[in-house]
Amino acid sequence: MMICQGGNVSLWLLCGGDIVKELKEYNDYVEIVKRYLSQYGRMQGTAESMRMRAKTIREELSEGFDIAAPISKYGDQVGGGSPELNAVEAAADRRAKKAKMAAWCDAQADAIEHRLELVDHALSCLDEREQYLVRGYYFERKTWVELAMDLYLSETWARKTGGRAVKTMAAIIFGEDAVPEQMAFHFAVL
Repeated sequence: MMICQGGNVSLWLLCGGDIVKELKEYNDYVEIVKRYLSQYGRMQGTAESMRMRAKTIREELSEGFDIAAPISKYGDQVGGGSPELNAVEAAADRRAKKAKMAAWCDAQADAIEHRLELVDHALSCLDEREQYLVRGYYFERKTWVELAMDLYLSETWARKTGGRAVKTMAAIIFGEDAVPEQMAFHFAVL
């Protein structure tokens, strides 16, 4: 979400509809990408659960337990005289709340799936070695030593290359705002 105040544009991280914090620092973007990578499987499970929950709610709504409207006598008062909902109105209210909950579950699943798609896209933009390191460290939970041994390289090289790969992913996911000025590409037209 972009917010423009007095000419300054800043990116805010939204989490569950609440603004968590303003992303100003380059490391904020990198840390978010690391969190997405380390929680990738959990995010997939959450999105799937939200879809299942929305489906269950919609099935309940489609079964539709209709409530027969009792004959009411309101007397001489124009509005019916009672601030409470009758059985039919209460059932309609519950139904509307369930429909709203199903829509909310779908929206949450959409947001999580969108984040996962961004991570997948950014990962696919890396070269093979970087992909191997990121997948190995974050998805397969291997250590940098194990990954370095697999590639016949030093642990330091594996750690630094993996770190650069995550920074590259942050730039791909969050765009130019995520890249420090000294790392940004500037094109000049001559």
